[in-house]
Amino acid sequence: GSCRGFITDAPDVRLWWDGGGSLNLRLSAVSNADTTLVVNGPNGEWYCDDDSGDGSNPLVTLKPASGRYEIWIGTYSSGNARPAVLSISEITGF
Repeated sequence: GSCRGFITDAPDVRLWWDGGGSLNLRLSAVSNADTTLVVNGPNGEWYCDDDSGDGSNPLVTLKPASGRYEIWIGTYSSGNARPAVLSISEITGF
């Protein structure tokens, strides 16, 4: 529904999260192209972003549940694949 852009069939990264408490996950990607992030959480919820990070880079901040997260770094435009760097960090609060 609200996800924009193009991703591959398989996720780029599978993250097993066993954290909890007051920590949140912050996922971001940096590229010289207009990138997107798509995350499928262990509870089946989907999280998407296009430009909430710096410039045209995506940023997703969520209060995670323990389990597997599938993460895709996509592109806003079809056929515009470029290298990207994914960052995953823990933060307190939003």
